[in-house]
Amino acid sequence: MTQAIMNIGRAVMDVEAKSLKASRRVRIAIGFGIVAAGYAAIVVAGLQGVGFARLL
Repeated sequence: MTQAIMNIGRAVMDVEAKSLKASRRVRIAIGFGIVAAGYAAIVVAGLQGVGFARLL
C-alpha cells in the first residue's frame, strides 16, 4: 500500500511538471483522476484479500 501511495505521488509530480502550461482546472482534474485511480487500486487489492476478486 505504501508503494502504491509513493507511485501516486510520483505520478502527480510528473503530471505537474509536464503540464506547467496547462490550465489550473486541467491539472486539478488530472490530479483527482490519479487519486481516484490510486484509491481504486487499493480497493481492488482489498477485495482480492477478501475473496471478491473473482467478481472483477
